[in-house]
Amino acid sequence: MGGLDQIKTKLITTEDLPLVIESRNEMALVDLLDLLTHSNSFFKQNLLKHGGLLFRNFPIHNENDFASVIKALGTGKFIDYVGGDSPRTKIKEGIYTSTEAPPSMKIPLHNELSYVKNYPSHIYFYCAVPAQEGGSTILGDARKIYQSINSAVKQRMVDKELLYVSAYYHQSKLMELINTFQKGHKPWKDVFETMDPKEVEKKCLENEISFKWNQHNWLQISQLRPAAISHPETQEKVWFNQAHLFDFNPKLLGWWRYLGTKLLYCREHMRLHQVFFADHSKIPRNDLYHVLDVLDANTLSFPWQKGDLLVLDNVLSMHGRATFKGPRRVLTAMTG
Repeated sequence: MGGLDQIKTKLITTEDLPLVIESRNEMALVDLLDLLTHSNSFFKQNLLKHGGLLFRNFPIHNENDFASVIKALGTGKFIDYVGGDSPRTKIKEGIYTSTEAPPSMKIPLHNELSYVKNYPSHIYFYCAVPAQEGGSTILGDARKIYQSINSAVKQRMVDKELLYVSAYYHQSKLMELINTFQKGHKPWKDVFETMDPKEVEKKCLENEISFKWNQHNWLQISQLRPAAISHPETQEKVWFNQAHLFDFNPKLLGWWRYLGTKLLYCREHMRLHQVFFADHSKIPRNDLYHVLDVLDANTLSFPWQKGDLLVLDNVLSMHGRATFKGPRRVLTAMTG
C-alpha cells in the first residue's frame, strides 16, 4: 500500500480550479482505489479548498473503472438524473452520457440540478473520447461568481426567489421528429425514468415539485428555489441557480435558435423552460444578460485528455460545455 508520495499536484488554469492530481510512477487502478480510500481526508479537504479535482494519467479505461473511482472517493450514493432535462443517455446505474445538446451550442456555467430540491452534492466527468477541436468542460468558482454579480441584481434575485417552469410531452410526432435531428426536448418518461404517470406524481410530491397534466398528456412542473445558498460544510455563499438557462433569449441561444424556439413554443403548455420570480413576475432580461456576462468573465477552461476524471463539488463549482467538432464522449455521474 502506497501513500501520498505516489502522487503530485499542479494547476492548469489561471485559478485554483481544478487541482490536478497525477501519479509519479505508473499506477494500477487497484492502487489508486487503495490510495483514495486510505488518504480520503486529503482528497476531500482539497475538494473543499479548490472546488474540483482532476485525476490525470491514471488507468481509468471505461465506465466500470469510472464507477469504482467514484465509490472509492466516498462522496455519497449515486443519484439518478430524475427531474433533469438535459438530453443524455443512461449507460448503467448512476452513469450517464454528459449532455447530448448540439455541438455548436455552448452551454454556459451552471450548478447541476440547482433547480431541484434534492440536488447532487458532487458531479463527476470521465473523458472517454476527447473532441477533435474544442469540447472543454468549462468551469467556474461559484464563490467568486457570487461576489461578482451586481449587488442590485443579486438582491432582487435573492429576495424574490426563482420559480422554474418546465413542460414535457408524452407522445408527440413533432417533438420526436425534431429530436431525431437535434436532441433537446425530452418526454416526461425520460425525465422521470418511468412510464407510469402515478410514479411521476409520486416523485414530484417527494421532491416538492408542483405538477399539472395538460392536453395530450403534456406534463407541466414548477419548482421554487433560491438564487444563492451557503455551502453546507464551509458556509461560504455561492451563486446557485439556472435562471439564465431557463430564459430562452437571443444572448443565450443566438438569433436563429431563438427565432426557432419562439416558433416551436408558441403554445404556452409546450414551452420547455420558463423562469419567473416567485410571485410570477418576470425577471428583467438585462439582469439575466448581466449574469451571463459575469459567468463568461469567470469561465475557466482546459483541454480534455483521454482517461481524465474530474470531480466537482457541485455547490462550490459551476460547469458548462464549450462548442466542439468531431466525435466526443464524456460520461457523467452524480452523488449525494
